[in-house]
Amino acid sequence: MKVFMKGMTLMTSFYDLLKPLTRPKLRIINRIILIDVIAIVLTLIYEVYRGDLATDSPLGITVSFSVVVGIVAFVLVSRNSEHLFVSDAYRLIPASDTKLYSVNLLSSFIVMVYGGITQLILWLIAAIPFWGDFGDAFKQLFHYTATHADRPNFVKNMILMTIGVVLLTIAATLLLWVSLTLIHLSGNALTAFLPDARQKFFRFVLYVVVIVAFLYVSSIIDNRVDGVLNHFFNMNGSVIMSLYYATIYLLGFTALESVGNVYLLKHWVETDN
Repeated sequence: MKVFMKGMTLMTSFYDLLKPLTRPKLRIINRIILIDVIAIVLTLIYEVYRGDLATDSPLGITVSFSVVVGIVAFVLVSRNSEHLFVSDAYRLIPASDTKLYSVNLLSSFIVMVYGGITQLILWLIAAIPFWGDFGDAFKQLFHYTATHADRPNFVKNMILMTIGVVLLTIAATLLLWVSLTLIHLSGNALTAFLPDARQKFFRFVLYVVVIVAFLYVSSIIDNRVDGVLNHFFNMNGSVIMSLYYATIYLLGFTALESVGNVYLLKHWVETDN
């Protein structure tokens, strides 16, 4: 009994809670990556069999499968993440709902970054035949841009632009995850007031209403950041700064929705199993 209580106490710390929440998501990503590699190899073998294998086939096939991998990984990781909020195995852990929510979101982000890195490695492997061409193209692009751009600020602008794009992508991904959680928890909380006999039907209707409301709010957010995306490849300072402003804007909405999610977890969402 003491050992059990000691283990439960350790689970309350942030880092000890991160490990069990990340492990099942890593298994999901690893299985997807394994299937991805097998699919790439089988497709290449089929191309060889047909006699259609070209120099650019490995890279094209790898990139094409990466799109599917990204979508499937996001859906399955999100499903695992949402299941946690209504699972006895995790909700009964002596940790605050805020900590559970934060660690769960962080674990999802970590495994998606891991999945993205593995896809990048596969791209690099598939692009080996083009290393010489990539090097020449990069040199030409760098020479042209450096010649026509502001030389003293070129490197700084490139670094700021890259960091801004990465941060904006992270902020948009987090907002999407948090919004999905808000839809799920809102629907789960509202169905608690419905009669059991018709709960499935009314739950479907409620989810549709919540999704429509979410899409309306999302359209407002999208309009605010649309100007940034339309000028995405410009190199003037105002657009670079707008990337950071848009990131802060999205993170602000993420924080607000997260407050709502934690409130729903504490007061309205009950476990199903």
